[in-house]
Amino acid sequence: MRHQYGLVLLFLLLIGCNQLVPQETVNQSSGTQPTRAIEHAMGNADIPVQPERVVVLDDCTLEPVLALGVKPVGAPIRNVHIPGQGNLSQIQDIGTPANLETILALKPDLILGCAYLRDMYNQVAQIAPTVIAPIETSADWQAVFWLVADALGKRNAAEQVMTNYKTRLATLRSQLGERLKSTQVSVIRVYPNHISLYAKDVFIGTILADAGLSRPPSQDQDIPAIDISKERIRDADGDVIFVWTYGSNEQLTESAQIALEKLKIDPLWQQLNAVKQGSVYLVPDYWIGAGPLSANAVIDDLFKYLIEDAVPPL
Repeated sequence: MRHQYGLVLLFLLLIGCNQLVPQETVNQSSGTQPTRAIEHAMGNADIPVQPERVVVLDDCTLEPVLALGVKPVGAPIRNVHIPGQGNLSQIQDIGTPANLETILALKPDLILGCAYLRDMYNQVAQIAPTVIAPIETSADWQAVFWLVADALGKRNAAEQVMTNYKTRLATLRSQLGERLKSTQVSVIRVYPNHISLYAKDVFIGTILADAGLSRPPSQDQDIPAIDISKERIRDADGDVIFVWTYGSNEQLTESAQIALEKLKIDPLWQQLNAVKQGSVYLVPDYWIGAGPLSANAVIDDLFKYLIEDAVPPL
């Protein structure tokens, strides 16, 4: 009887000790990764402290992940071009929209995406812990970056990235001097059938605002963009105009490029001040990017076109 009573006491003691051990330690000792809670657009998720197999659902989170030095095991990489990243073929393409079977086969321990894909959340969250970043427009890219950094346990690295971003913009402002406030920067995109003026509530709008550059009245608005016809092309004027014609496929890109060539010989376009001054420049699609890698490429262009001033115009 005494022997049985002693066994009961030992059993109760072990249970009590186990309850006092932090959950991370319990998980680690049981052979699984320690976890931590993180708040995101869909609620809360328990994610690995150090995720090792990350899948991203969109380019909204792909660029932040790459900027933090993490190579995801899966992502939508078709027709994706991110500055400084070269060929992304070593990453498994999960398709657009994401293929759930492909994601499942990759055995991720963390899935990241933006709120554009909230409808997929219940499905992918059954595969692995999933963090969805809240986003309304591409102007929210910095908030997305910080959440991704927290999910990956890369807060210190993120601080270094953003410090570099701010330092480079400070240098740009210093070198522009008096021209900073007097130079109105217009940003437009030429489509096959219309033109979009990019305003303040988009990715490029936040970079120009952080740089302290002013915008033409038509673009100095807290909205993403304004679509105009050729007859309103004067609204696109500025001291300098940046243009791109990117399309989601080769046919759209080619059609947009043809539209741009027609625009360049149009008398209304040729009357714009920036055109007369030779201050119109064609820029790549990273001007509608999704993270600090694209942002730094844009800053490179601002130095090249506004400071060095040695690049032939469009």
